[in-house]
Amino acid sequence: MFGLGLAAAGTGLAKLGIGAKLASAVGMAKGLAGGAKATQLAIPGLMGAAKGAATKGGMGAVKKFAGNALANYMGPGGVTAGNIAANFAPDAVFGVMQGAMTPGDLGDKLIAGGSTAIGGALGGVGAVSALGKFGQSGGGRMLAEFGGGMLGDMVGQGAGDVVLRAKGGGTTPWEKLQQQGDQEYRQQLEREVLAAYGIGGYNQTDLLR
Repeated sequence: MFGLGLAAAGTGLAKLGIGAKLASAVGMAKGLAGGAKATQLAIPGLMGAAKGAATKGGMGAVKKFAGNALANYMGPGGVTAGNIAANFAPDAVFGVMQGAMTPGDLGDKLIAGGSTAIGGALGGVGAVSALGKFGQSGGGRMLAEFGGGMLGDMVGQGAGDVVLRAKGGGTTPWEKLQQQGDQEYRQQLEREVLAAYGIGGYNQTDLLR
């Protein structure tokens, strides 16, 4: 009876044209679902392309800005050997001085001096570029050079200290030197206390030697 009922219902729907409409609706739904899946698959590719374009455009803008800043900083003639020497010689001198004063091996001196020189140079370029036309005049340029160079030196030295700590097992050459001085002071103080009480094989005469 149930089968006969389904057959009769199907015949009635066919006469009314409803069956065809249902079939058409089902087909459209499947088509929409397939399109949605295709769109979902296409979106990651589109998003990746958009991200790639944005990244390329951003890097291009950064390179362009850096190139313009350097050209403006150099002054008339742009990036030439003479302008490089004139603009960056003070930073190089401070870097050499910092490296010479830094205790440790040659690697420590190069790291300390290089980070100071590079930091000072970049600080000067950034400050002069940030001031625009005012940074190109005599007084404005001197102010930008001094302030930007000092700030760049501090940032460069901080970055150099990070590298020196990684190289030196957690301490910079200056910190190692300070630790050695502290240890020697403690040993001297210990000898004085022991000599004052005449113990430990020390006496007051030993302290005068």
